[in-house]
Amino acid sequence: NKDPMAKFPNVPVVIDPKLAKILRPHQREGVLFLYKCTSGLVDARAKGCIMADEMGLGKTLQCLTLMWTLLKQGPRGKKTIEKCIVVCPSSLVRNWANEIDKWLGKGALNSLAIDGKSTKGSSIAEAIENWADAQGNGIVSPVLIISYETLRRNVANLKNCEIGLILADEGHRLKNSDSLTFNSLNSLNCERRVILSGTPIQNDLSEYFSLLNFANPGLLGNRAEFRKNYEIHI
Repeated sequence: NKDPMAKFPNVPVVIDPKLAKILRPHQREGVLFLYKCTSGLVDARAKGCIMADEMGLGKTLQCLTLMWTLLKQGPRGKKTIEKCIVVCPSSLVRNWANEIDKWLGKGALNSLAIDGKSTKGSSIAEAIENWADAQGNGIVSPVLIISYETLRRNVANLKNCEIGLILADEGHRLKNSDSLTFNSLNSLNCERRVILSGTPIQNDLSEYFSLLNFANPGLLGNRAEFRKNYEIHI
């Protein structure tokens, strides 16, 4: 079978100059790390990672740069992804929408921001369903910004949608792999998963395993195997 992408030439993927000039050296390094992980260049079986910079080091900007790059470019000259979901606490939904406008310029990237308060129940479900159904040139807003609670309640409306990238802000909320929030997000059809958390290791390594297992399902085995192979030794 011939590679369907073979007819496209290899082209370098570069950070948009308007972002490159504002990124600090450690942030450029972070974006490269994010890109390599989500492209499967670190491990072909894994397309997720944890962006664990401390507060104030620019996790949001680095993740926005990754998102913008994947939405616009790819190693074959075509964009890598069509859609991205940013999931975060409801208090940060508006903040993410503002950050996109701040760094990329107003109108450069349309986002659908749903915090669960501004719209009535039925129209929230409808808005999410319309976002999920949009394809190709019909995609008006490539980015859905949504709170954990609203996503959990409306996850059924996203089940048939292919999502290019998930950014999970305040991602330590996923430290319990038995929670409804974890299972809702985990059920989405998305390979590239990035968790943003300044505190990925809080109390114990089983919580850390939960985060790793969300980012890269099955990469380190199941919980018992992780405990036997890593946790006990550490």
